[in-house]
Amino acid sequence: MMRPLYSVIAAVVALAAAHSAHAELGQTAASINLDQRRLAPRAMSVHAVRAANRHEMALGNGGAVREFTNTDGTVFAVSWMGPRRPDLRQLFGSAYFQRFQSDNAQTGHIRMRRALASTHADFIVRTGGVSSAQWGYAILPQATPNGFDMRQLTATDAQP
Repeated sequence: MMRPLYSVIAAVVALAAAHSAHAELGQTAASINLDQRRLAPRAMSVHAVRAANRHEMALGNGGAVREFTNTDGTVFAVSWMGPRRPDLRQLFGSAYFQRFQSDNAQTGHIRMRRALASTHADFIVRTGGVSSAQWGYAILPQATPNGFDMRQLTATDAQP
C-alpha cells in the first residue's frame, strides 16, 4: 500500500533534482551541458577565444547565451542577448543571484525602469536593452584568465 506513495515521492525528488541542476558561475565546464538541456538551444558551438573557451547557445527565440570557461574549466563569465533575459538564477547560481537581487531591490513605492547592475570585487553584472531586446553579462574577475578580451562578452558576432 505504501509502495505507490514511495514511488511518487521518489519520482518528485528525482524531477526536482534534475530541474535544479545547471551550470553556474564558478562551476565546471561540465555543468554547461545541463544548461544546454534546460535551455534547449537550436544550435550550440564552442570557440577558442583568447585565453578562454566560449560555449555559445543559439536559442529558439532568436537570443543567444554564452558561457566562458578558463583553462581549468571554470565558468568565469556568462552573457546573453535576445528578446528577453534568460533565467539568471540558472546562469548565476543561487548565491550570486541573491546578491544581484539584493543590489537591485526597489526602494520606496516608485517603480523605475533602469538597467540592472551589480558591482563587487568578485562579481560584476551589467544589463541593458528595451523590452524586446535584452542584453547583459556577469563575470567573476578573480577567475578571469589573463589576456581575456572583455569585448567578447558583448560581441554580437560569432567570431573568436
